[in-house]
Amino acid sequence: MMKKLYPSIEPNQSFHLSVNDTHEIYVETCGNPDGVPVVFVHGGPGAGCGLDDRCFFNPEKYHIVLFDQRGCNRSRPLGNIEENTTQDLVQDIETIRQHLAIQQWVVFGGSWGSTLSLVYAQTHRERVLGLIVRGVFFGTPEENKWLWQEGLSRFNPEAYERYQSLVPVDQRDHILKYYYQMMTSGDDTKRNLAAAEMMRWEDAGFTMQDYESTANPDDGNWHQGMLEAHYCVHNCFIEDRPIVEHLDVLKGMPVYIVNGRYDLLCPPIKAYKLHQALPESKLTVVDRAGHASKEPAMVDALVSATDEMLSQL
Repeated sequence: MMKKLYPSIEPNQSFHLSVNDTHEIYVETCGNPDGVPVVFVHGGPGAGCGLDDRCFFNPEKYHIVLFDQRGCNRSRPLGNIEENTTQDLVQDIETIRQHLAIQQWVVFGGSWGSTLSLVYAQTHRERVLGLIVRGVFFGTPEENKWLWQEGLSRFNPEAYERYQSLVPVDQRDHILKYYYQMMTSGDDTKRNLAAAEMMRWEDAGFTMQDYESTANPDDGNWHQGMLEAHYCVHNCFIEDRPIVEHLDVLKGMPVYIVNGRYDLLCPPIKAYKLHQALPESKLTVVDRAGHASKEPAMVDALVSATDEMLSQL
């Protein structure tokens, strides 16, 4: 029988944590305060946590920590890209851990969340009990080119035509850069339009299920496009310390790797390379899934991973 999400739960506590003079990040804890600590690292960049994200974990056995990254969702100020880099977010995860007086925890992240989880685990290995990653993304120039320039376009050319239509013909070799310039131009109308079209393009490769994008330039959700462009145009701020060159440090911990076979945004090649580097890890390539974490077969694999992690610990 396929596993489903655990039932909905309410937070035990929620609060805003000041991490510098600019940013306050939203944090909540759920489940059993005496259980195995786990931190949920959301994707995007810029997406924020949803209510169902609490439900990948057995609430009787896990102490579940969720947070919205800088500029995301319930964190403040919304959409702010100042002092907002991968290194800043890694330090925020540590700040949350220290604030909650947690010695070690499991780290669970999907898509961009897998990138940030891997960098955090490499930086603070002694604080990580185990690692669960989905839709593995190393944040490399190659992967960003696939997403925003040419690779994904081969699967959805009609959506790509709309996506590149905002960009002058002579600048279409650098579509993401042009979108980022629109978003940081100071013109809110341009910013909102670019953010909506960027999210609409990403949505086109998001799931195997029937899906219609709700991206709208007037809905006020420009912040995800802004943050995603900010990170991806800078190759996730990790070019000086590529993830793939520092995987040995993760050996010896339980690692579960889950990827959709038909994940167009984060194809399973990086998940496979991660597994090759960590041969004791468990790799699950889900045949009936794309990128979305809530597709039934993906839920089954992820909940199975969080349940199995408990037995490993």
